[in-house]
Amino acid sequence: MRRMVKSPAQYWIRVFFAILFGLLLVGVLVIYLAARGSMPILDGQISLNQLQMPTTITRDANGTVAIRTETWADGARALGFVHGQERFFEMDLTRRSAAGELSALLGGETLAMDKEKRPHQFRVRMAEQWRRLPAEDKKILTIYAEGVNAGLNSLSVRPWQYLLLGENPDAWREEDSLLVVAEMYYVLQSRNIQDAFAEAALRQSAGDRLFNWLKPRGGRWDGALDGSVLTQSSMPTIDEINTRKIRHVDRWQASINLGAEFQTGLADNSDFKPGSNNWAVSAAISKHGIPILADDMHLALSVPNIWFRGELHIRRAPDGSPTRVTGITLPGVPGFVVGSNGHVAWGFTSAEGDWFDWVPIQRSTDGHGYVDDGKTIQFDIVQEVIAVSGAPSVTINVKRTLWGPVMRTWHGNEYALNWVAHWPNSINAKLEDILFTKTVGAAIKVVQNSGVPQQNVLIVDKHGSMAWTIAGRLPLRRHLRMGEPRKGFTPPNELPIPWLPISQYPLIKDPANGRLWTANSRQLGGIVGEKIGEGRGDLGARSQQIRDRLNEADQFDEFGLYAIQLDDEARFMKHWMKLVSNVAIQSPDRPAFADVNRIVTTWNGKASADQAAYAIARVFRFKVMETLRTAWVNACAPNLKLHVRWDGRMEYPVWTAISERPPHLLPMPFATWDDFLAHELSVVVRELVPKYGSLDRAKWGDLNKANIVHPISQAAPKLLGWLNMPSTPLSGDNHMPRVATKTDGASQRLVVSPGREEQGILTMPGGQSGHPLSPFYGAGHSDWLNGVPTPLLAGEVRHRLVLEPRTPNS
Repeated sequence: MRRMVKSPAQYWIRVFFAILFGLLLVGVLVIYLAARGSMPILDGQISLNQLQMPTTITRDANGTVAIRTETWADGARALGFVHGQERFFEMDLTRRSAAGELSALLGGETLAMDKEKRPHQFRVRMAEQWRRLPAEDKKILTIYAEGVNAGLNSLSVRPWQYLLLGENPDAWREEDSLLVVAEMYYVLQSRNIQDAFAEAALRQSAGDRLFNWLKPRGGRWDGALDGSVLTQSSMPTIDEINTRKIRHVDRWQASINLGAEFQTGLADNSDFKPGSNNWAVSAAISKHGIPILADDMHLALSVPNIWFRGELHIRRAPDGSPTRVTGITLPGVPGFVVGSNGHVAWGFTSAEGDWFDWVPIQRSTDGHGYVDDGKTIQFDIVQEVIAVSGAPSVTINVKRTLWGPVMRTWHGNEYALNWVAHWPNSINAKLEDILFTKTVGAAIKVVQNSGVPQQNVLIVDKHGSMAWTIAGRLPLRRHLRMGEPRKGFTPPNELPIPWLPISQYPLIKDPANGRLWTANSRQLGGIVGEKIGEGRGDLGARSQQIRDRLNEADQFDEFGLYAIQLDDEARFMKHWMKLVSNVAIQSPDRPAFADVNRIVTTWNGKASADQAAYAIARVFRFKVMETLRTAWVNACAPNLKLHVRWDGRMEYPVWTAISERPPHLLPMPFATWDDFLAHELSVVVRELVPKYGSLDRAKWGDLNKANIVHPISQAAPKLLGWLNMPSTPLSGDNHMPRVATKTDGASQRLVVSPGREEQGILTMPGGQSGHPLSPFYGAGHSDWLNGVPTPLLAGEVRHRLVLEPRTPNS
């Protein structure tokens, strides 16, 4: 056999690729070793400055951190140390986002976000707020910040995200913790602030009568704690609104992409907004005689999760007794957001209320100032310089007034934002005091004095008491009108003044029926409800379903309340499902409608991932709501030139119109309501069938797939997509306890009875660690996804790190 002889060219090609492959391996190895160097330290011993006594940090299989220490001061330092090791990059993004400083780290891609945030001047405000804090609050924030920086500096290599960006992290400062709270204000309330401006403009253009019809405050879906139900406005007459005379863009004649439009609907035009559920049952209806609390907060989901689960064991609490606190922490601030200390358990949901005002500015005749009470005042114009990584800085001018920064211009007029988040003393570190309370009464005082975004809070104690109140500072409205909402823009003479006295806070304690619940909807009616304000709350269907679930049983244990958190029965959608069936039956000339009717008549009644029926009805409702919103807003205010989102409240006028079918509310160009509804259903069919192959294959879970991503992966999705959680079909939706959309949903599910933490439940999406090489990256996500009740308390110890006080020789 002849031996083949390789040419010199072939030889050198092989050498070239061998060298290239070797260099690639070396590069991968260098990157891997660098990334390994930024891994949190899980085992061993570290000396720490200012630590008073040895402190132990253990982790279980899910990465749940348990800190065992002598005092709260050492515990706060250790918590900061862990947050700094595990989550510094995410903490950095949070403080930068609040301050409008993201572009200095991430470049021009985030410049628009910084321009939106910078007028709030939270960096300056929080530095001023830090100086106002009492000495004891300053002390704990300083200790925590020192712990964060010690944790960051203990890493062999700076966090891996900074390696990719080619940047170095800046040290954590005390006011940065206040910035984290300011960012939570923005996350929970900014959408309402923008919606409020558009709605005030709509009210001004359309008048009170039409506005109150389009945006009613309540109705049959109310689930208020006091049982109050508000009546709807009557349907407007043809003299008040007539869509037949308005020629607007025919949305249905344009080419529509289902994925883009429908998902925009989920996140923008539909009912979903950041919120939460919580509920509690009293000792009388608890199977073991101690009240039980359930809490699941709904936020944007990401990798890692916004929360960090943990335990804090203090041998000597401020009162000298041993204390164990367990629950979830927010990296960037000391303390526990929700949890239990063995005596008291607490949980939050966002409270929708009047926490801000849009104030019309009366310009002075020279145009350089504004008029207040007959006096001309010059605008205070501040230049804000936004640093941009890899590009020149950008300067914006912030125009300030007595009432707040000028944030909007409409029809040539300027409007200032008066927001309690801007007020002095709106943010503080008082919430940490709840860690050491032992009764509901003591906890109420803590939360009512705390400087946090206004929250519904439920509190239970092991002695058998339970309560609902509002956490955070409440503005004192000068005019509390019985059952009458505020009217659009707020003139300066009607602005609130700080603060509502604590003695006047809304409070329900130990209700006779032994049940409390909140879900971002209206909680109370009458003058007490007006202290909270009108807000832009959820429809109430979630609250109502939770209330009804609690009334369906005489006794509960922890697993009974957890089952309600997973409840995806779509009670709210039943009337829409029936409408879809009726439309399909009444249009026999459309062959595809036979399949529609067959599918919806076999619906299981839930927003299950495997249900095509729910997908059809859910998209149909979205189409109908969006078309009617467009027609009615154009007819009410044709010159508005602002986007007014529809939300849960629009369910009332839409369903009344569908039921009564007045011709003057029918969109053009349809001749009858039957024609309109049949057309909207045909659009649904035309979009679903090409996308999924058939209606039967258009499952709700395919439209509602999880998209829980790491922020770094968005820079190069194809290359870094492995950082994300699996794209899994999700059961659940907006108007039911199991809230779930592609990018938003239950950021945790907690069920606990104080003193019975061993039987408690806590699940989280996205995992505990932000490092992809960590054994805890994504840990616990599958339990959250599949409804498996992960134990609240930390399990078997897998890692142990001891922090020792640094001595002169250490």
